[in-house]
This record gives sequence, structure tokens and C-alpha cells, in this order.
Amino acid sequence: MTCYIDASIPSGNGRRITLLGTDLIFASIDNVFVYPTLNVDRLRNALSETLSIWPILTGRIIVNCDEYMIECSDNSIPFNYTENNELECWPDLPVVVDDKTILEPFIDSVQYKIEVEPLLRFKVTYLLRSKEYIVGTSTSHLVGDAYSNIRFLNDLSQIYQHLEPLPPRPIFQRCLLNKEKLDLSFPLIKEISEKAEKIESFFGRFIKGKSETEQINLSFSSEQLIRLQSIGKCDDEEVTIHDTLCAYIIITLNKYFFLTTDEHIQRARMIINYRGICDSLVTQEHVGNYIISIPSSQFTDSLSLPSTAKIIRQAIKTIRNEDFLEKWLVSADVLTRQLIKDGRVNYILDQNEVIFNSNFKYDWANEVNLGMINQCRFHTAVSFKFYFRIFQLNPIKGKDGRWTKDNGGAQVAVRIPKGERKDKFLEAWTKDIQENFATVTPLETTGFRRHHGSS
Repeated sequence: MTCYIDASIPSGNGRRITLLGTDLIFASIDNVFVYPTLNVDRLRNALSETLSIWPILTGRIIVNCDEYMIECSDNSIPFNYTENNELECWPDLPVVVDDKTILEPFIDSVQYKIEVEPLLRFKVTYLLRSKEYIVGTSTSHLVGDAYSNIRFLNDLSQIYQHLEPLPPRPIFQRCLLNKEKLDLSFPLIKEISEKAEKIESFFGRFIKGKSETEQINLSFSSEQLIRLQSIGKCDDEEVTIHDTLCAYIIITLNKYFFLTTDEHIQRARMIINYRGICDSLVTQEHVGNYIISIPSSQFTDSLSLPSTAKIIRQAIKTIRNEDFLEKWLVSADVLTRQLIKDGRVNYILDQNEVIFNSNFKYDWANEVNLGMINQCRFHTAVSFKFYFRIFQLNPIKGKDGRWTKDNGGAQVAVRIPKGERKDKFLEAWTKDIQENFATVTPLETTGFRRHHGSS
């Protein structure tokens, strides 16, 4: 049964928001949230109220002379309610579900269709046997990135609980670009331009990569991550838990998955949210796709946890510069528009590189708990070869019926090639977890030679 939800107070008024080139991600953000109980009417009412402060989601995509815009047209949002008598209960799934078809029945995915397709869809499924509720949300990526999405869903969660949405209030107009800073020879922009490929080539490579790999899920408790940081930060107080987690994955792959030093991961690309770094450009209030992919410099010792973590931190710090961001923003805007016209995409991953696209700072299950603290579970889908997605852990229900959540723990999803190497990598990770990383030391090169010989 589908009904249509209007904003309680329409506030779009037909205003138009011109999208940046970096906003032009023609996909949807699809998520599933699982609750032990739910008042569906109350959720509908909360959505209606939330749309009043998020009028961009009641809009439609329009294109005029190659300019992409969202017209805030105060349209209704489809809200589908259905019941399921087949599932005994919601299964125990990782945060990132490998088989997308498992989640598909619980999500009405937004499609890219100019002028007619909603930018947001909701689907609620009631599991009759377990009395659980599955809430599937799908949002057009053209509206914004993960941060934008979680801001909206947290506002919905607050209003559902009859609480005030947390500040700051969203700003939908995109940031202003300084056209004088345009520089298509800027190294980061030039690299994207040179390595962009035809969409058909990208999808062919994606399908081939998926057939040759399988998804693995690595879980780390909050205590284990603190332990890793204590090993990896050494004398660099700026190195974070997240830096050392990424570095640990890299050096463990280099020790146990890759057979020779020529195969080692030598560089990592970090996808970073740059809001609030320079408030004169982009503030925390801005809704949009304010993310940038930053390559690290080459690792000086690809088997050292502290050295690798430090280089990752240095890469992230490069964007904390107003001149850098201004130049990148306007240049990426121009380049992305041109790539779209040419039918190319800028997904770049060199040999000896990996990508980290992390949601570690966003506790999805907690931010969208609808008041059910430590009882909401969050899931999403899709993983890629050597493309690491990091999320916080879901809560767990014990045999006594009580829910607990390890706040600050993480689960990492990635696809890696099948076979014996994958098994050795997983065995090494399992052993490290069991031994509390007793053999992970700053002097990793010694360990590598012990396992692989002196070549």
C-alpha cells in the first residue's frame, strides 16, 4: 500500500538550486534500518514535518542547457507500507550486505528521471512473525552525500521522538566558486582528467572485478582499535584511530596477501568530507556532495604501521588549506561537467593502490534510532575490489534479550580476489584479533622477512 506524504508546511516555493559538477552523481543512497517496534502513523507524520525543513527532498531534477538544478516544487513523497509473513525474523547480516538482492525487497530505489522522479522514497515492511519493522530509505545522490543523508534522517528521528532537530539547520544553496582559481593543470585535477575512462569500460571492469573477488567483513572492537592506535601513533599525536585502522589493513595485506614487494600497496586514496575546514567556502550546514578523493604520497615503509598511518594523516591534512580547496572546487566543477558530456567517469585506481571510503565518524544505527537506543540496526549494500567501506558496529541482542552496542567499534567491508591468499590474510587478521595485535609492532619489516624470506 502506497500513500503520498506532503510537507506539513510547504516551504520549497519553486526555488531552484543549481548543482555543482561535483554533485552530479547519478545514483541513489539506499539504506535499511531495522527496529523492534514502530508506530507507522507517527513515522508518516514525522516525515511530513521533516520535509518542511528539507524542501529540497520534495523537488525534482530539471536540466536546462546542461545546467542541472533541483526545483523545490513541494511534491509528495511516496511512502510504501507492506507486510511480510515469510521471514521468521531479520537475519544476522553484516553492515554492508554482499548480495544486494537481500535488501532490494525492502527498498524502493530512487531512479534518475528528469522532472518526474521523486528524490526520496520510503518503504516500511512489517515482519509478521517477529513483529520487527524494516524501514528502507532511498535518496538521490544528487541531493547530497552520506553526511547530508544522515543529517536528514537524524532530523526525522528527532521529530519522531517529539524532540527538536539538532543544530545546525541545513543550507541547500551550493557554495559559491571563485572562478579566478580555475586551474585544470592542478595536479589532482590533471590526474583525474588523464585517468578517466568511458562509462562502458568502467562497468565492464566492475563486472569482471566482481566475478573474480568476494566480499570479506572485518570487525574490530573499540578496545582493539584503541590498542592499534597505541601501536601506530608513536610520537605523532595527530594520528587517529581511523588512520591506524586503515594502515593496519594495508600492512596486513602487504604481509600476507601480496607475494612480492612489487605487488605491495604503495598508496591509499582517502575520500574525505571537507565541510567546516574553511567556513568561508563550505560550512557544516551545507547540503550537497562535499567530498574529495585525496591520494597519499607513496609509503616509505609499506610494512610499518606508524609510518603508513602517518602518511595517511598527512594526505588528509593537505585539504586543510583554503587556497587548495578553492582551486580544487572550481576546477573539479568544470572538469566533472566535461567528463559527463564525454560519457566518462573519474573512478581512478592505479596498480598498488587502494581506496578508503569511510563512514566511521557516522553512527548510522544510533543517529536514526527513533528513540530505540542500541536497538536499531543499519545495513547498506555494494562493495568493490580494494575499495574499503568502514562503518560503526551494529548493536547485538544477547541470549537474555538485552541489546548492547560497542560504540566506537568498526566493521570493514571490501572485495578481494578469491583463493589461498585471501584465506591467509583472513587467518592473519583472526590471529591478530585473538592475540590483541601482540605481533603488530612498529618494526613490521622484520615480521615480513620472517614470513616471506629476505627477497
